[in-house]
Amino acid sequence: MLLRMILLVLVLLHGSGVLWAGEAEPITIRQVTDLRDEARQAAHGGLPILLMFSADHCPFCHTVEDDFLEPMVRSGDYEQKVLIRKIDLDSIEAIRDFNGDSIEPGELARRYEIYVTPTLVYIDSRGRQLAGKMVGLMTPDFYGGYIDEAIDTALARLRRNRPETP
Repeated sequence: MLLRMILLVLVLLHGSGVLWAGEAEPITIRQVTDLRDEARQAAHGGLPILLMFSADHCPFCHTVEDDFLEPMVRSGDYEQKVLIRKIDLDSIEAIRDFNGDSIEPGELARRYEIYVTPTLVYIDSRGRQLAGKMVGLMTPDFYGGYIDEAIDTALARLRRNRPETP
């Protein structure tokens, strides 16, 4: 009887994913260190860049990352639509900006007039904004839809301004 109960618990745990041995490493949003590299990748793919400005002490940042951005990356559905990256405003490490200059994360945030975390910015490979910023964590029930709408807007603007190829 005890063996049956143990087996039942193991089956239930396996079905819930707790014992999934083949599970891949956790998805994390890539931290930006060099915007030139991100810009080259975005330009090559014809994609906008979604930059999340976050802070370690910000619980809403963790919610946006864990509940929205990481599942978007994990799904694979956004690979041909947007590059999703993160700027940690608590970091003391300088970043290379689009011109190759070294810049502190806080200074980059000021360039985009970001004063609240989390803030999502949608930009092109030159750092120009393509869609409105998403400041804070708006209504969580609709937040994913707002992200999708902003990505679609950014992608449409990017494609509209792309030169024709012969």
